[in-house]
Amino acid sequence: MAEAIKTQQAGGTFMHDWSLTTADATGTSISIPGASDRTVQFIADTAGAATAILEGSLDADPTTGTFFTLTDGQGNAISFTASGGEMVAENVLHLRPRLSTAGSGALWSVRLFSRSTMR
Repeated sequence: MAEAIKTQQAGGTFMHDWSLTTADATGTSISIPGASDRTVQFIADTAGAATAILEGSLDADPTTGTFFTLTDGQGNAISFTASGGEMVAENVLHLRPRLSTAGSGALWSVRLFSRSTMR
């Protein structure tokens, strides 16, 4: 699995970064249920005919849980075949990016920016 790199940003916000490839197509899940403001950006460094998606799960254990494709504010699946970004509508226990179609020679950078609205 592609490991997530977490960095704290100004104002109590966080950035999580993954690098997905044809050989390493699933990102390690992260747990940020208190961060209800989230935006994801997929960057197709080499698209490689891959389809990149963002998934979430409500299961307690992300290693054995069932993941489903998350949606944007209009209810559309967060799914890209080229670079793009979306806000994330659902608030789930675990999030992860994945190449649902791994393609050939694909290299995707994924960034998830989050902010907690809890006071």
